[in-house]
Amino acid sequence: MKRFHILIIFTSILLLLVFSPGTAEETTIHVIDVGTGDAVLVETAGTYTLIDAGPDRNTTAAYLSDHNITALDLFLVTSMDPGKTGGILEVMNRTVVHDYRDTGTGQVYPYYGRVLEKIQNESIPHSPLTAGDIISIGKDASIEVIPANQTDQTGYDEAVLKITVGNVSMLLLSQNGSPDISIPDPIQILRVPDHGSREAYDAGFIHRLKPEVAVISVGRIGKGPNKATVMGLEAVGAEVFQTDIRGTILITTDGEKYTTGSTRTSPAGSISLISVIETRPPG
Repeated sequence: MKRFHILIIFTSILLLLVFSPGTAEETTIHVIDVGTGDAVLVETAGTYTLIDAGPDRNTTAAYLSDHNITALDLFLVTSMDPGKTGGILEVMNRTVVHDYRDTGTGQVYPYYGRVLEKIQNESIPHSPLTAGDIISIGKDASIEVIPANQTDQTGYDEAVLKITVGNVSMLLLSQNGSPDISIPDPIQILRVPDHGSREAYDAGFIHRLKPEVAVISVGRIGKGPNKATVMGLEAVGAEVFQTDIRGTILITTDGEKYTTGSTRTSPAGSISLISVIETRPPG
């Protein structure tokens, strides 16, 4: 009888191990070091989503090549700002793009005709980023197009995106530092608007968000982000990461906790891990 009970217990434990849900697959968000511009790669469950392509022709495409990424499941362009669009064609030339979406406002820009020609010649699905859309990527991650009333002074229409993985969220702001948006859920990670400029920083908006991590995509040439902006972010408790100092910023999460770290590309093009900074649960 004792052996029978032991057998039942052993079998129960084995069944729990076999049928219990596994640990959630990790998602890595790469805020690519493209200088003063924007490019974000989301890697999750074997899929790759690129958001914007940086200001110059080669940097983003080279980063994808260095990571052996030859196909993009989704390519999103959030505005026609040159800091986001300079690398579009080179990315398309060096990867297979399965789905391309943008704001639908590029018709007035000469180079956009070449993008549309590429899309047509390669039969790439093409649709607009529509406010309220929630795009599933991988298994546990999604990208939401946040409804916003915002056409900034330079005339670039900007799509505000929120990347969500389980309980961890990252808000991608571009130019408008205080868009008219509703964010009911906590935002742990913020991509700071307009590369940390003073003009795009809105103290009230940042106090409302209270991000734990603030990422500034900025080049090494120039003055860098405004000191008052960095101090304001730190004052609300955000840890500030700058691409001009750390290189590409990495956020890795299983949906319950996240790790922040960075990589830098060597002159020879190899990628070396500099540091893993911290692991923390959201909230």
